[in-house]
Amino acid sequence: MARVFVWNCNLPRLPSSLREQLRDLGTYISGALFTLGWWVFIDGLVMSRSTTQVNFGFEDWLPGLLCTLGMIITNSIDLTLLRDDGFGYSSGGLAGKAKLTLFIGIALLAGGVAGSVAILAIKYIVPQVDSGAMYIGVTNVVQTL
Repeated sequence: MARVFVWNCNLPRLPSSLREQLRDLGTYISGALFTLGWWVFIDGLVMSRSTTQVNFGFEDWLPGLLCTLGMIITNSIDLTLLRDDGFGYSSGGLAGKAKLTLFIGIALLAGGVAGSVAILAIKYIVPQVDSGAMYIGVTNVVQTL
């Protein structure tokens, strides 16, 4: 049994065939969640046509585009490249470049989520718009999460 520190208990090591099946299942679930996020955002975009209280602009698109670019960058990195012991950009060789690329992807993801929450607060919550227009800002946050 491999010792994994989760609430101070031992977890059994999964067989490799089950790990591969769980990895495939996780890939399908993440793809479905990604598609669902964009679907919710487009639903908010369609709903924005019915309200005239808030204009739907490029700033509403930007967090979703940043998160999409971050997901593409993050998922394009081979995880075996990250196991090298070198830390820096020059000392790590290919591993250092992979770590830098992964950092940029995660920074884009975090920036997209933070941007959508900031847009929700500044554009929808502070002016105290009605619930129909608030739905548009909430869909932006749901998409990035």
